[in-house]
Amino acid sequence: MAIRKDANTLSAAERAEFVDAILTLKAEGIYDQFVLRHANAIMNAIHRCPAFLPWHRRFLFDLERELQRVSGNPNLGIPYWNWPSGGANAAMWNDDLLGGNGDAGGVVRTGPFRAGQWTVVNSSGSPAGPLMRAFGQNGFPTLPTQAEINQVMAVTPYDVPSWNMNSNPSFRNQLEGWIGPNLHNRGHVWVGGSMLPMTSPNDPVFFMHHCMVDKIWHEWQLRFPNQGYLPASGGPFGQNLTDPMDSTPSGQIGPRPIDVLDSTALGIVYDDAVVQPQPEIPLLIVGANPMQADIGAPGEVDVFRFEVPSFGPYTLFTTGSSDTFMTLFGPNDPNIEVTSNDDGGENFNSQIGRNLSAGTYYLRIRLFSPSATGNYAVAVRAEGNAPNPIPELVVDGASINAAIAAANESDLYRFTITAEGIYTIQTTGTTDTFMTLHGPNSQLPEIARNDDGGASFNARIRRQISPGEYFVRIRHFSPVGTGPYSIRITRG
Repeated sequence: MAIRKDANTLSAAERAEFVDAILTLKAEGIYDQFVLRHANAIMNAIHRCPAFLPWHRRFLFDLERELQRVSGNPNLGIPYWNWPSGGANAAMWNDDLLGGNGDAGGVVRTGPFRAGQWTVVNSSGSPAGPLMRAFGQNGFPTLPTQAEINQVMAVTPYDVPSWNMNSNPSFRNQLEGWIGPNLHNRGHVWVGGSMLPMTSPNDPVFFMHHCMVDKIWHEWQLRFPNQGYLPASGGPFGQNLTDPMDSTPSGQIGPRPIDVLDSTALGIVYDDAVVQPQPEIPLLIVGANPMQADIGAPGEVDVFRFEVPSFGPYTLFTTGSSDTFMTLFGPNDPNIEVTSNDDGGENFNSQIGRNLSAGTYYLRIRLFSPSATGNYAVAVRAEGNAPNPIPELVVDGASINAAIAAANESDLYRFTITAEGIYTIQTTGTTDTFMTLHGPNSQLPEIARNDDGGASFNARIRRQISPGEYFVRIRHFSPVGTGPYSIRITRG
């Protein structure tokens, strides 16, 4: 089990053990192999992309196993660089751990990795001189604060299209530092020197730095257990959940993002990992006056929820002078995207008009420009005096022919049970349907669900049902799938 601790809290014995293990790997040539693995990877396959976090988690894991091997300590973990308390005067920069800043020419002359004791390599593996550092001299004079870390910790989802450094409202992109307060990138630039090129693992602080990055991801995963890795599929090769990642060899664990998502399963423990409470999502009341809100920091994403009591047409909209972008998720799942809109409202406001089934929906609102801030108001209204009629299934009656005509569409049906008994609701056809059953006398409580219980990829629910009105929701198993189907309910 790897126990990862704040580098500033290590005892003298722990510092000596870590340094000795690093020096042993250097003498064996193993350390330089890690430098080359990072240096010769495709830049955009391990940075500026969704695989940035899982790639480096696997990279840390592999080095950690080597450290444990040469030290004989199965609990030896890479210390993490706690940025808010890790400035130039922090204990981690003392001579018994990392050594300090470079001299006037940038050369590190203190600590175990000083000139004459430690030689860096270039991307070909050839010696390239001493370790170099230039604290705070490359445009970032300060390190990330705890408030800035907390700001990024509140961002969801994990990643969004276009799955690169332009993936504005995403946790991965803000943690990496391409937008928002700049966390990971700032650490590299603050240290400077050998931490700037792709050979940056030449400086052992690289691994402490990425250990801090991984710790933040780990705590984000604990805070948002329903926010999984994205993209699951449909992204560039090497970035999807089950794709092998670039420059990741076969090893004790697999080379795919899915293989490294669970830190606990990998035997990794952070000394003070804290699950921060998930912030309360503001509730929009359908038909109420618009709620005032604002994007107070570049790249910020606001999340709202609202309840739809019954099937019908609804309009979601923003007002104000800010150029908003709106994405709708649901029902009852904050990760299933229904649709999005940029300028569907007046001026640069966003607006979505759509028939919605009963349930809880989630709105994510950001500004179109990742560098902009501004105020806006958001509201939801029901259209018309009465909801659209819900098609009725008649027990032992004829099938209803229908179709999922658009991505993320769901169809709603109702039926009435007058006598308790066993009833079967099923679809037929060539479309891969997914069915949920709700009731009695309400569209909200889910009492059963099924994927492939029927013939082929059809859905089928068979259960004892008491008298009352019930509702069936049908969607395609794939969030982007469409196709025709038929649905029927029978008794017995």
